[in-house]
Amino acid sequence: LNEHPPSQQNIRNTMIRSYTSFLLLVCITPVAAFVIQPHTAHITTSISTRLYSEPPPDEPESEEKKSDGRYDVTKLTGGADDGAGFNQFDPVLTATTFLSRRFGIVGGLAIFATLLFVEGDEIVKALGDKSPLEGEGVIVSKPSGLSYTESLIGRSGNVPLAGSVIGLRAKVSIGDTTIYDTKDDKPVAFKLGQRPFQNIVCAGVEEGIVGMKVGGKRRLEVPKDLAPPGLVLPEGVNLVYDIELTEVLAGYF
Repeated sequence: LNEHPPSQQNIRNTMIRSYTSFLLLVCITPVAAFVIQPHTAHITTSISTRLYSEPPPDEPESEEKKSDGRYDVTKLTGGADDGAGFNQFDPVLTATTFLSRRFGIVGGLAIFATLLFVEGDEIVKALGDKSPLEGEGVIVSKPSGLSYTESLIGRSGNVPLAGSVIGLRAKVSIGDTTIYDTKDDKPVAFKLGQRPFQNIVCAGVEEGIVGMKVGGKRRLEVPKDLAPPGLVLPEGVNLVYDIELTEVLAGYF
């Protein structure tokens, strides 16, 4: 959720887009109706005949409504029949309602086309949003002795495969002591499956990134059997990796 209120610039941009939609609707819809309406006249006529040939009888007003109007919602702005959130002073809503009623199917198609033209970029961005999702924080234990928890689930790009070039940020610690941190440095880059291991990469890291995608974050509990060669760990103490996958590239050599 966005914790910061919208800026004046964002509000101004939203107002400009709304009134642009209004002007485009006013200009486009009559033209489209003039061109297309002869072909759809029989459809709209049939629909209108069914809708208005037999108007429903008016329901008698209840005694409670007659006796006390203090809680009568029909006295609010726009009345009860206009739906929740109706604002009679909204020019865009007023225009779209008028055009859709006046020109029927043609008006609806014109409204859709105009909104797609004006807000197309925002719609595409929303559909293409692949930002990470929050993980459940469940501890996953592997037969090798490795365990991990996932705080963010990445959704962008491919999962690591043998030969892939991997980029990741990492903080490595033993107990309360941090022995390595890429916070102020470039991410670690390595080729998955390459031997001998480079830098802080070890069998525990290779196993721990399986199934991850870019943007994902995990905390790995690496036992001494999967730790970097030559690193001596106290008995029963694991090496902790806090990692974030930043890149997965196909390896060509």
